[in-house]
Amino acid sequence: MSQEKISEIIKDISALKTSCEKLNSQLDELITQKVENEMLLEEVKVLEDDSVLHKLVGLVLVKEEKSKCYDTISRRLQYITGEIENRKKVITNSEEKLRKLFSDLEAHAGQRKIPVPQA
Repeated sequence: MSQEKISEIIKDISALKTSCEKLNSQLDELITQKVENEMLLEEVKVLEDDSVLHKLVGLVLVKEEKSKCYDTISRRLQYITGEIENRKKVITNSEEKLRKLFSDLEAHAGQRKIPVPQA
């Protein structure tokens, strides 16, 4: 196997690792949003049905009914949960690709007796 092929594999590994780091960061943000929205939903649940709620829209506070707030937060939680699942799938696929690239690199480096750099 040529040195170019090994360099290409190393470049792919580097790009994939960067992508995984970004995905993990996004996943962390989504998990934080989910926790915040779950807490908000619990707070809305304990309010009286005729409670007056306000929602910040731009620079203005707008009155909103409890049921509408509850529905909005529930839908947001469903969306965030779906996004979390999607990110987890992409991360899993990326990790599998990384493992394959590392095994390819080890195989090619083994043929050439080149030490494999540790990630």
